[in-house]
Amino acid sequence: MTSIDDRISRHIREYDGQGWHRTGTTVDLESAHWLAGLVEEVGVEPVLESFTLDRVVPGESYIEVSGRRIEGLPLFDGGFTGAEGVHGQMGRHDAKIMLVEGSPILAAEALDDARRSGNYRALVFVTNSIGSVPGLAPRNAPDFTEPFGPPVLQVNGVEHDSLVEQADAGASVRVVVQAERRPGEAVNVAAEIQGQDRDLPPLVVMTPRSGWWEIAAERGGGIACWLEVMRVMQIQRPTRDVRFVATSGHELGHLGLKAYLNNNPNLATDALVWMHLGASIGASVDATPNLYTSDEGLERRAVHYLKSEV
Repeated sequence: MTSIDDRISRHIREYDGQGWHRTGTTVDLESAHWLAGLVEEVGVEPVLESFTLDRVVPGESYIEVSGRRIEGLPLFDGGFTGAEGVHGQMGRHDAKIMLVEGSPILAAEALDDARRSGNYRALVFVTNSIGSVPGLAPRNAPDFTEPFGPPVLQVNGVEHDSLVEQADAGASVRVVVQAERRPGEAVNVAAEIQGQDRDLPPLVVMTPRSGWWEIAAERGGGIACWLEVMRVMQIQRPTRDVRFVATSGHELGHLGLKAYLNNNPNLATDALVWMHLGASIGASVDATPNLYTSDEGLERRAVHYLKSEV
């Protein structure tokens, strides 16, 4: 019999090896079928619920400055450029091409202000993940279905010092942010375990399963926990119905969750509790476990049962 440690390790390892889990990509669709197979292993019947979207497919995106080309990624709910891009002076305040940098929270606020100001022809956003590991950490796109503002190029945080130096010098730059939107399809993986009393309000257990890169550290733990909760419920036969959904589209304004709620219009208010298994559960580096609840009573119960497992 496979142990829980072996199952969790296997699930996260397989998920990590699939590739970039961006919504509506081939990897995302294949991963949905993989997860449905794991649901079947638990002894529960999965349902693949598809929804449509206009995918953003990035093209060449970069900034040219002082003879260097620094590759980047478009902001998925911003504007785009043609192949020629935008030429101009880069600065941190008054220039028409603005460099946005700082801590993850402060930089996001500055970026939002700049996008809404109407003062800039393009923005260069130095991404900065929470933690010590450098890399290009794309920002989620909450306004994916209603994009706005100038083109935004997201670049790796390792370029921070160099770009700040160039911005302070008022360097002339060229910013290219190419992408196109193509009709596509993504899939939520859903399931239900019937309870002993089906008249009781159901419990909903959800976790996102899509994101920008391989994202095993971000989403693998939630998927593993989602499957283990399902396994326990299937064995014990719960008092009430328990509904499960693993959503795509999380990084794009929660498209998958919105589609699920459209298919189940009363579930948001009729469910007893929604349990959201969020980001980076069990992460080994820079882990910051958090518990958020909608009321104090639910928090007390959750803490009570969590303490018994620690």
